Amino acid sequence: MAFAPENELERIMLQAAQDASARPAFYRLLLTSKLVALGSLDQTMSLDTIRGPGGEYHPVFTSPARVKALVQENVARFVIPGRQLFEIARGAKFVLNPGSSPDKVLTAEEIDWCLKTFPPAPDLIVAQPKVYPTRLVKVLCVLFTSRAAIRKAHLVYVARDGIDAKAHPMIGLEADGDVPRLVEEIFAAAEAALPGEAVDVFYLDPSGPLNPLQQHLLSVPPFFVRALPPN
Repeated sequence: MAFAPENELERIMLQAAQDASARPAFYRLLLTSKLVALGSLDQTMSLDTIRGPGGEYHPVFTSPARVKALVQENVARFVIPGRQLFEIARGAKFVLNPGSSPDKVLTAEEIDWCLKTFPPAPDLIVAQPKVYPTRLVKVLCVLFTSRAAIRKAHLVYVARDGIDAKAHPMIGLEADGDVPRLVEEIFAAAEAALPGEAVDVFYLDPSGPLNPLQQHLLSVPPFFVRALPPN
């Protein structure tokens, strides 16, 4: 039986185990999330190893609860962002959440691909648009009305500092269910409304820990709010 997810990374991991379309979101979140590693981190990093199919692996976990699924005693551990861990230990093999179901073997080649495919996001400049994208909002509202999983949607404009010549829309999405599929539909609708213009989508979970961008998106009045069903 699959474990009950305790954070967004675990939720996406469970989804990615069944749905290949969720795997890019899983890899991206794996690099930006804080992971629990067994070992020590002082001037240098020392990682414990376990033996599995294909040799030895470094165990790493998505939450303290997943550690308890493998070891009950109090073992040395530390918390580290995924990208930092994998960059320091380039060439090593890991297994994510051993002792839980599902777990995930991460080969050195897979980790290297992940680091190259999902580089660190540049600093974002966030602002309100000078000209409100009325056509985009109308198209998205039509789509959202027929997608019961979408609760609210917010809109700001963002630009990557030193990269983008102009700002582009970012949609903050409060939703349940198959979020990666919803994001694909939003991209298709945005391309129809604003051909050739970049549009970003950012998943928002008001109940979880929020970074500054998520906090800002949630502070902007939503352009779409699902109507409550009548009593």
